[in-house]
Amino acid sequence: MIPAFQFSLGHQVLQGLVSVGRYDGKHPCLTAGTTAGKVLIHCPHNRGENSQNEVMFLNINRKITSVRAGALNPNLEHDVLMVGTQTSLMVYDVEENADLFFKEVHDGVNVIALGHVATSELPACVVGGNCSIQAFDYEGNELFWTVTGDNVSALAFCDVNDDGVAELICGTEDFEMRIFRHEDVLKEITETDVVISLEPLYKTRFAYALMHGTVGVYDRLTRAWRGKSKNRVNCIASFDLDNDGVPELIAGWENGKVEVRNEKSGEVIHKDYFQAPIAALVHADYRLDGRSTLMCLTTEGDVRGWLPSGTGGDGGPSVSAADLKDSDAYRDLLAKKQDLTLELASYQEQLKQFKQGGKDTAQGVIPTDTKLNISLKSNRGQGTVELHLQTSNYSVVRAVIIFAEHLFDGEACMLHPMPPSNNVIVQISPTKDVQTTLNIKAMAGLSASSVQYHVFEMNYTMPKFAMYHFTDVDKLPRKPEGVCVFFLSERPARIWSWFQTSFINMEGSLPAPRSPETGVLLDLAFISLRTGEPLCISMSAEQGGKITVRTDDIEVAGELIQDLCAFLQIQELEATANFPDEMEKFKSVLLKVDEYNAVRLRLTAEMADSSNLVKALIVKAEDYRMLSDMANLKKVCASLQQTNSDLIAEYSKRANNHQQLLAQLKEVNMMIQKAAKLRVGHAKTRVVAACRQAIKKNNIHELFQIIRTGHDSSGS
Repeated sequence: MIPAFQFSLGHQVLQGLVSVGRYDGKHPCLTAGTTAGKVLIHCPHNRGENSQNEVMFLNINRKITSVRAGALNPNLEHDVLMVGTQTSLMVYDVEENADLFFKEVHDGVNVIALGHVATSELPACVVGGNCSIQAFDYEGNELFWTVTGDNVSALAFCDVNDDGVAELICGTEDFEMRIFRHEDVLKEITETDVVISLEPLYKTRFAYALMHGTVGVYDRLTRAWRGKSKNRVNCIASFDLDNDGVPELIAGWENGKVEVRNEKSGEVIHKDYFQAPIAALVHADYRLDGRSTLMCLTTEGDVRGWLPSGTGGDGGPSVSAADLKDSDAYRDLLAKKQDLTLELASYQEQLKQFKQGGKDTAQGVIPTDTKLNISLKSNRGQGTVELHLQTSNYSVVRAVIIFAEHLFDGEACMLHPMPPSNNVIVQISPTKDVQTTLNIKAMAGLSASSVQYHVFEMNYTMPKFAMYHFTDVDKLPRKPEGVCVFFLSERPARIWSWFQTSFINMEGSLPAPRSPETGVLLDLAFISLRTGEPLCISMSAEQGGKITVRTDDIEVAGELIQDLCAFLQIQELEATANFPDEMEKFKSVLLKVDEYNAVRLRLTAEMADSSNLVKALIVKAEDYRMLSDMANLKKVCASLQQTNSDLIAEYSKRANNHQQLLAQLKEVNMMIQKAAKLRVGHAKTRVVAACRQAIKKNNIHELFQIIRTGHDSSGS
């Protein structure tokens, strides 16, 4: 990769706070957040007029958390600058040196995206904060609000289902990616770490980056590929560097490496290195020659730009799409040939050893009919799930390697049974309820002294609710107080099929009802291996099929309902719920929010009074200085110092209060998310919107009613 240009901004740049905007409608300007609450704007096209105008600074005087430039106001023919802080959003017209609007955002602004939301035809500034997503138009009016499972860490727009409308993709700190179509969640994808960046690629493909160093691509909500590194990825971008009409995935790393990967296969095409960590990757026609340039910025302020190949006037032959397709096919066939050649060489070496060694060597070869049987069993005493690997004969397993997401640190587990046995048990204790595919490689031999081994490679799916031990209803220590009731016109056999898919140890046919005269068709009980809490699920014939979920954890009830509806392909579901313990905790959270808000207002008023006192003391001090009255000047300066110390102490109190308030607001948003998950479709969206209105009105009674019934007091 040969750069087309490189220069230095001369200032340190914060990671991820970089954008490019045409603030006069013509010239692209590099915009970056720097330390001390400033935004740097690099305008190389002003160099001819005045060299001092090449770099400008905007003083935000707050910690900057997000920077984005774009055409938010359709009435303007130029871009505006959107700056997010921990408590506010500012949209600024750089050309006119004026604010479009300033908005207090109590949930904070972690990330900003620009796109179309809900039914609005106008572009919106979409803000991800503390467990919530908000969208504003160019006048600061709220267009959209919804809740997420945790703090928002990444946002992007991409048409993932090829319907012509770009969906909003949201990455959060609970390792989830949620795809929103208007206010509905199309899909929730669980990853293995915090999603720090999202980027649309080509058509239905989008790229993602995780905090622990994973970069990958999804196509139509299915993972196409991923690659993991021991280094931390800082940013990703899409850019057509080889000029073939399809953008490549560009990744910038903590160690200063820049990678260009093929967006279909993940193959690394180019690399480059910097002396400092990569802060951001952006692209724009920065030289105003009609050619877009990929630009990389480091945290030290160094900038390097690359042009697409074939556009630098080198006269190289252009490559057609058909030739590229043939080249990809040839590369795939070449890789398959190499794998088969290695496999053949291995078999030939084994045959050679077999012929040379005679009978002694044959003793190390396992029988050809040997099978590896895999099963999952719950161990209530240990509070874990046991993966049993057993050979079908006397052959022993020497070593086992398991690759699986969400289950092990580093996503892999290696086990050496001592001594080797024909039955190996692996203890598994996942922290979250996620369906996972285990890629198992087991090395089996005839005995512990075998010199030749056969490697079994198998995939095994671990059900989502494997951490729930199936037990008899009479053996439960107590009956859960929390309950959620909903109606489904489904046959009990279909519900039983879902149990067999999502739980373990559910073999056999549909159990007969205990008391048919009561109309109960299903009555199943489980105990959580994590917490020991009971879970009961029953089905009766009332109104075609009444299902009752009893648990004291509202989050577990929501996960069960969402998984059941996905299995049965149900699009709309209403539910009523009553979770006494959860509602008591929620009530205390709301009381704390009111308390912290009251303290915040009082501290703000006190700080305003102290600020006015500081201004008065400064004026007095200046007067005494001009009058050479040193005695009174010393007194005033002493008072000024004391007032300043008081201000600093008050600020520390206010900062602590703000952090505690954010933590409680996060709990409120998470509770709304949990209540919404008890419903599906329009009912789910309605609960979020109704809870938002109840919180705005500070109507706690109505908020509780919405969580219980799914409707507000008006019945809507």
